[in-house]
Amino acid sequence: MSGIGQFVDEKIVPFAAKISENTVVKAIQYGAMATMPLTLGVSLLAILLNLPFEAWTTWLTTNGIDVHLAATIKVTMEIAALYMSFMIGYNNTALRGRSGVTGGIISLAAFLILAPQTIAYDGGVVAGLNFDYLGSNGIFGGMIVAVIISSLFVYLDKKGIVVKLPESVPPMVSQSLSPTFIAIIIFTGVFFVRVGFGMTQYGNFYDFITTVLGQPIVNLGTSLPSVLALLVLINVFWFFGIHPMTLLSVYMPVLMTVGQANLTAFMAGETMPYLAFSASFAFYAVGGTGNTLGLALIIPFIAKSERYKALGKLSVGPSLFNINEPFIFGLPIMLNPLFLTPMVATSIVNTLLGYLAYTLGVFNTLNPTISLPWIMPAFITPFFTIGFAGVLTVVLIIVVDALIYYPFFRKADNLAYEEENQPVESARTYA
Repeated sequence: MSGIGQFVDEKIVPFAAKISENTVVKAIQYGAMATMPLTLGVSLLAILLNLPFEAWTTWLTTNGIDVHLAATIKVTMEIAALYMSFMIGYNNTALRGRSGVTGGIISLAAFLILAPQTIAYDGGVVAGLNFDYLGSNGIFGGMIVAVIISSLFVYLDKKGIVVKLPESVPPMVSQSLSPTFIAIIIFTGVFFVRVGFGMTQYGNFYDFITTVLGQPIVNLGTSLPSVLALLVLINVFWFFGIHPMTLLSVYMPVLMTVGQANLTAFMAGETMPYLAFSASFAFYAVGGTGNTLGLALIIPFIAKSERYKALGKLSVGPSLFNINEPFIFGLPIMLNPLFLTPMVATSIVNTLLGYLAYTLGVFNTLNPTISLPWIMPAFITPFFTIGFAGVLTVVLIIVVDALIYYPFFRKADNLAYEEENQPVESARTYA
């Protein structure tokens, strides 16, 4: 393990640090995270809309409340690309030392300029913004637009292509007018890009990105082998103390695109295109990365060493809420050769169990409108998103994870117990 640890310290850690500190990666990561209040903010309303009680749903429909609930969810959760284009532009600009608001608003405007502004309706077209391009079909393109436009704004701003006003002009007025020339340059360029893509077989920028770039990446990223490989890497990274967000931030475009596509289909009453992927990914971290909840629940009952008895009592509470740092750093699991195998194995097994539960018909749906905080106990979210079948699947997974960890923990516990009960040599006094 010392050789592997040295390789990780010298090669993997610096590479991971470069990825996590890359301005573009951070801007995309922060931009995606900034949309979380939207999904979490309407999660209660989403639960109310989808409660599986016929009398309740009938009452909502009869009184027309379901229409308003659906509308609220639609403009918060289904148009994430719209919000992300602003927030990615904002963060990419701010991280480079320029006005985030200006970079964000210009990015948002460019995003909308490139979007189709007509909607097919009854054999004709009407003016309007298609929600598909503000959501699932616009995720990849929106990220690209936001990064390029905000980076171009920063570049031109640093070159001094600004309107310079006297110091007597109020700062707010000066800040609003100074990027006028930059905006003219950017929007003129975006206009020509729109015209250019309008002359292609794709018709617009977003369909081009989705067809040529986005869809192949999503298809690759949502395949079962790719999901398993990602989760293995996440757990290996965490084993060596590298936070999983380093990898997830790179994978974020796939997750956002898949989530939006499933959400749009679900709200339209259609088959979700990536349900198998979502089912596989739903159980990848039961009790936190490393799937330690099963271990946490058995330690208080099987530990012989005082060290692990105390750790088990202190850690079971946080583990129920997916906080497993006490195990990662206190057991420890990190850099402990005994626990690398179960840490990786549980991620593979859990993913396969989720996939099998879906393919075998244990559950056949997963409500993507319900997004609860990550600290929710493992059985709460599946209850609302899947139902009782989801709870039963989680219980099975917890038991399986406990069985996988058991022999490895038993070995660590026996070593600790022997260490605690070694006879202490008698003290010797020398004259």
